[in-house]
Amino acid sequence: MELFVSDLDGTLLNKSSQVSSKSREIINDLMKKGVKFTVATARTHATVIDLLEGLEINMPIAIMNGVGIYDLKNRKYLEIVDMDKQAVKEAITIFDQCHLEPMIYGICEDQLSVFYRQLPNIAAQTFYHQRKDAKLKTFKQVHSFEEVIQTNKIVNMLVFDRLEIIEEAYRRVQSIDGIRATYYRTREEGYGYMELYSTNASKANGIKALMKYADFEKVIGFGDNLNDLPMFELADEAYAPENAVDEIKKVATGVIRHHDDDAIALYLQERYEDRQKS
Repeated sequence: MELFVSDLDGTLLNKSSQVSSKSREIINDLMKKGVKFTVATARTHATVIDLLEGLEINMPIAIMNGVGIYDLKNRKYLEIVDMDKQAVKEAITIFDQCHLEPMIYGICEDQLSVFYRQLPNIAAQTFYHQRKDAKLKTFKQVHSFEEVIQTNKIVNMLVFDRLEIIEEAYRRVQSIDGIRATYYRTREEGYGYMELYSTNASKANGIKALMKYADFEKVIGFGDNLNDLPMFELADEAYAPENAVDEIKKVATGVIRHHDDDAIALYLQERYEDRQKS
């Protein structure tokens, strides 16, 4: 039995950040015929639930790059990989020394909250304003992170600033045990953001955790960006849409259509039809 696992942004989602009606129809039909399909995404459940509306996925999904295994039907976390609290404190100390203001994602009783002290730049402000009205994620301004760390499972940390400052902080957090960090450029010129999470969290480990909830022998993954590399390394086969970054294309089993052309759904349909003929 094969399990198909897709990233969302730049992969299953089109340019409008939606699952197209065509993709929904195809994938729902295939799942009714027994095809096992789920997603592994960097997004939180707060945005995933709306994005996957109408897609009848009947097994758990991996969210926040494997930080959480989430039950879409019952809207609850089945597993959470949180960060070591001492490691979180060490990261905050480095951020303070670099004059950076992090956003800290905490989960308490299935409620996801994003805690912040200030929004000091345009990149952080843009991120906040695009997400502040999400129904299932609450942004909370605090004076200190001390109580936040004590009362929540800390699953993720984000920080936005000038790229050169982000790169310096990135180099420094490498010394913290138990934390994995990645950083990217933002759409705002000259800015970047860094994401921190537990070293035990990855899309690959998220897929391994899904083994408890589904019976499958082979994993076929789909992804477009660097955070999909662990999933590609684990998967028996891995496919990149035409729009994927070069690093992903180089390690992919194959390159398929552009994500804005229903690449994942059409690949699944063609693969299913080929198997039926053989």
